[in-house]
Amino acid sequence: MRIVIRICLFTVLSLSCKNEPKTEVLFDSSFAGARLDSVSFKGNDKYIAYINPAFEPVNKSPWFAFGITSGSEKEIEVTLDYGAYKHRYIPKLSPDKKSWEKIEESDIKIDTSLGTATLRLNVSSKKIYVAAQEIESSNDTYSWLDSILILRPFLSKEVAGQTVLKNNNYVLNSNKELNRSVVMIARQHPPEIPGGTIGFKAFYEEMIGDSEIANSFRNEFNIIVFPLLNPDGADMGNWRHNANGTDLNRDWVDFKEPETQAVKSYIETKIKEGTKIEFAIDFHTSYSGPYMLVLDSVNEIKTKKIIPNWIGNIQNNSSFKVEARRRSQELPYCYNYFFNQIGCEAVTYEDGDEVDRDTIRKRAGVYARELMKTLLLTTTSQ
Repeated sequence: MRIVIRICLFTVLSLSCKNEPKTEVLFDSSFAGARLDSVSFKGNDKYIAYINPAFEPVNKSPWFAFGITSGSEKEIEVTLDYGAYKHRYIPKLSPDKKSWEKIEESDIKIDTSLGTATLRLNVSSKKIYVAAQEIESSNDTYSWLDSILILRPFLSKEVAGQTVLKNNNYVLNSNKELNRSVVMIARQHPPEIPGGTIGFKAFYEEMIGDSEIANSFRNEFNIIVFPLLNPDGADMGNWRHNANGTDLNRDWVDFKEPETQAVKSYIETKIKEGTKIEFAIDFHTSYSGPYMLVLDSVNEIKTKKIIPNWIGNIQNNSSFKVEARRRSQELPYCYNYFFNQIGCEAVTYEDGDEVDRDTIRKRAGVYARELMKTLLLTTTSQ
């Protein structure tokens, strides 16, 4: 729900205040990706912002995003209250939703017992945005896609299906004439910007770049990309779910949702047409990242060893050390669908909530280069 809340002295949650003082503070959640349920004024320029998930059950990923303006320049305190949940993300501040900075350590106080966080903010008539992570709406992602399509005219974009809210879900191909492919899926979970958007973009841009290895790779492999699987959830400011209240990364066995159905239908149609999927990556973010979820040791034995070879190459050719976490292939995760049903090796790529963004981009570029080298060496042409 999108709301604009005015807070006046001695007035709480009023949409219009009589005799509004010049010190009026305006909380805005009227933009895509916002999450703010209500605000209460506690006096002395102190406010409580209540943040609740759109759907439950939900994991501890308490997304918040709102703007603030004030009729006068002053310092206020805003306490983020998540109800039954606890604070997770270091708040990010922006004047324009484009450039972001972490709040200063001295301007945030976290109550670990209550799970709240109190922010000290300088507000004025110039709006500031406060968010758990950088805000990336569906329009932001699709604008980036349009710029990529101009720079890389060999790419093609098509509609793979529609979301719960009847928005288009897009897929890109680098060369549909090739019968060997890798698949990349990004941002099933709305708040997971570091790995699901920043890391994914850098990884993909490396694979479609002008380097010798990228050009060689694209001569052998078609790159199939679903750049934003959950645009509804991203624009609704959901903590975890799509518009139906489903965690998409738990829907890769039942396929109840149109977003996962679209991937399944598209990929399996491509296979019927002669495509062989050699590898798949699903991009996410975790508080404890970076790491990769990989196949369990029993199932790894059955493979061409692309994953261990890739990890070894990353560590041999860069300063990055890869933490590989094994998970059971019985779990209903995206990467397990690709292994269990499609028969290709696959991983879940996780970065960390608060990892330096330049490091995320650098790591993604290194991982992408080493994956291309590994696949060219490990697999053979059909």
